[in-house]
Amino acid sequence: MSAPVPTTDPGFPAQWLELAEGICERFYEEFPDHDERYGERGRAYCAHDNAYLVAWLVDALGLAGHASFARNVSWLRGLLEARNFPMEAFRRNLTLVGDAVTRVRPDDAETIARLVAAAGES
Repeated sequence: MSAPVPTTDPGFPAQWLELAEGICERFYEEFPDHDERYGERGRAYCAHDNAYLVAWLVDALGLAGHASFARNVSWLRGLLEARNFPMEAFRRNLTLVGDAVTRVRPDDAETIARLVAAAGES
């Protein structure tokens, strides 16, 4: 699978794209107005950004360390804030990411919940 939007990043986490697309489906069920507001481009970026969020969270459970997730989320939050993306929706999306990663890494559920909660508050 390739990136849903053009990217020059050879490290795009395509292995998480299917999970990211599922997160987007749940997100758009809760925020149907985003289809009208952002269109197909918004859906493509939803999958793109969520693939990274999933990869960052999984990486934070391993060698990257817990602080890496907060750092990466903070960077993405700043980018989305500059584009006037609603932060309430962003925080909910983080929860959906945590839920999805918990389904594939159930033994890490407590750590995932803690990382997502901390990233959502910062």
